[in-house]
Amino acid sequence: MKIIFRDGQTREAELVAGRTILSYLQELGIEIDASCAGEGKCGQCIVEVDAPPDALSAVTDSERKFIKAENQRLACQARILRTDEQIYVRVPKSGYYILESGEYRWIPIEPFVHREGERVFYNSTYIGEYTGALYGIAIDIGTTTLAAYLVDLETGKVVSVSSRQNPQTKYGNNVISRIEYARQGHDILVREIRTAVNEMIANMSEVAKTKENIYELVIVGNPVMRDLFFGFSVESLGKSPYEPESTEPALTTAKELQLTANPEARVYGLPLIGSFVGADALAVVLATEMYLSKGICLALDVGTNTEIVLGNRERLIATSAASGPAFEGASISCGVGAVQGAIKEVRIVDGSIKYKTIGDAPPVGICGSGLIDVLAELLEHGMIDGRGKFTFTGDEGKELRIADGIKLLETDIDQLNLAKTAIAVGVRVLLEKYGISFDDIELLLLAGGFVNFANTDNAIRIGLLPPIAREKVKKVGNAALEGARQALVSKRKRNEAEEVAKRIEHIKLEEEQDFMEKFVSELYFQNYLE
Repeated sequence: MKIIFRDGQTREAELVAGRTILSYLQELGIEIDASCAGEGKCGQCIVEVDAPPDALSAVTDSERKFIKAENQRLACQARILRTDEQIYVRVPKSGYYILESGEYRWIPIEPFVHREGERVFYNSTYIGEYTGALYGIAIDIGTTTLAAYLVDLETGKVVSVSSRQNPQTKYGNNVISRIEYARQGHDILVREIRTAVNEMIANMSEVAKTKENIYELVIVGNPVMRDLFFGFSVESLGKSPYEPESTEPALTTAKELQLTANPEARVYGLPLIGSFVGADALAVVLATEMYLSKGICLALDVGTNTEIVLGNRERLIATSAASGPAFEGASISCGVGAVQGAIKEVRIVDGSIKYKTIGDAPPVGICGSGLIDVLAELLEHGMIDGRGKFTFTGDEGKELRIADGIKLLETDIDQLNLAKTAIAVGVRVLLEKYGISFDDIELLLLAGGFVNFANTDNAIRIGLLPPIAREKVKKVGNAALEGARQALVSKRKRNEAEEVAKRIEHIKLEEEQDFMEKFVSELYFQNYLE
């Protein structure tokens, strides 16, 4: 008998006793979040199952925290017990809302790919005959999402945009879980990300007329994501001193990576800065031009691994904070990503909860921007104290009911507190290393989708963002993708990126002697502690 999946198309496999539903999803390449790498802690891998009695293992205590209907199971917890009848599984579509654009900055067009008459060259190397167009692709490979531009290399114009969820999320939603999985499944992770990129290229190839007109790709991402794409080992990032095998730029061909572009197309990866600070952080520095600024800038790209860069044209320092996926909905009892129906805004008015959802759809959970709002509102109304503990007892105990079936627990607040504290400590350490205070920062640059949609004032209230005057805060969108575009269309900008990467000082938070003392001092919601 078979297990049969329905997720827009039908896929099936032989039933094997003892296997989890998640293992089949991974084997068949069906996209689903598994942020905790199958430990039953994040609640993201919910599926709907039609199975005979006793065909699956009993519902676990972990599952009871997350499932809301009798036919729902966590894919990582449901194991096959009987193989004598078919089992049907429906995988809900995530429908992630992905920030696809950064703050566009005009720069002179001088790509490495150019034509001389009817001949196409990469620098001085002949790579083919001109067939009517020259295109390149800039790609930001994020831990959770992917975004790409198709760029006309003769005009510099972005002619198509593509985005999707990173299919590797089924193996865990943070870089540590990917490193762990890569110990035995490195080739699987490489295949997953390249297949996804090829699908994105196919989506954009209609504009390019043919894939043969795509002559270069520029890749940015954190060290784990960039190196998995190029097929490099990430094993060294999983053990002390937690450094990539090389921080140098990567350069190969589409043919070598089996990408569906012109076989001679060059595939370039921006250099890494060190440890978990990667090419995406460098691309943010490039796009915002903070490396040319006279005033001191602080750039934050908040995610499961938050990159922080501080400085100006005189000096740049950077670090990464293991903020985890809490603000992306993982490990939160009713947390979800930025999907249709996610609660994105929350206000408390006269004691009542008011909220808005993505797409104005019925609420399915609460995403990061909504979590920031609800924390700030609870603090402002004295409904939780500075330690994140409820000052009231509701009908069902110490929890806040936001909507039908959607609530916030004290354990959720604890997870969010740890996430914001990790970021706050990273900022504090860099400020001390630089020898400045918050008042010396001229510009706070917020990169990435999460902070782009969050209420900045509320993020400052809860301590997720530093206490900087509102007029100094600037949201720059997907600056990593914009940096990749600039490196694609400009030799000068790419050369500057490589030079800047060499002079950024990398700080490892865990190696700071007083790191734990700083962490403890930043715990809780400092503005509301008595």
